[in-house]
Amino acid sequence: MRDSGTPINASEETALDHLEQYVDALPDDEDPVAHLMDLGSERTDARAHVEQLLSKGYLYEVDDELRIPPRP
Repeated sequence: MRDSGTPINASEETALDHLEQYVDALPDDEDPVAHLMDLGSERTDARAHVEQLLSKGYLYEVDDELRIPPRP
């Protein structure tokens, strides 16, 4: 698990792993929630994962673009 100061649970870790691939591979205008749904997550779970990862500092947004901070 990455160290942002706030731990994440296993399902958030899985979502983060998928989003790391998403950020590098998909167009900038693709919705991260839709991407997680394409991988089998329910909409409410996908949205919750993205919100939790944003609030815990594992993801951030710049000009409506999702970013992942570099690993230490």
